[in-house]
Amino acid sequence: MITRQYHGIVNMSGKSEVKVMEIFNGIIEEELNRLKSLKRQYEHELSSYIKGCLVKKNIKGHIYYYLNYRDNKKKVFKYLGKLNEDEVLDIEKKIEKRRNIKKLYSQVKKNIKRFEKISNGKKE
Repeated sequence: MITRQYHGIVNMSGKSEVKVMEIFNGIIEEELNRLKSLKRQYEHELSSYIKGCLVKKNIKGHIYYYLNYRDNKKKVFKYLGKLNEDEVLDIEKKIEKRRNIKKLYSQVKKNIKRFEKISNGKKE
């Protein structure tokens, strides 16, 4: 079956070419739907993780932790208090997990744009 489709493209016979393009468009549309679903999933996951970075401050010989992040254009230092090692490691793991998901989310957004261009017939 694959050779027939390929053969249809080479011969440029009208029916085979149209059928191949329908299959191609179906694959593109299916991949675009998969990417959009993945984007929604990443958005949901991102909202459940801590954003920003952990800041350690030594004030008068005591160590205090803050969460540093941006809220719109404003820098925010949220006081977390004195934390033990396990709590610090847990927060750092959550922050790293969010960063990894954010990278994947960015890549999915780029891929969605590419596939939308392809499905609309535009060249990249």
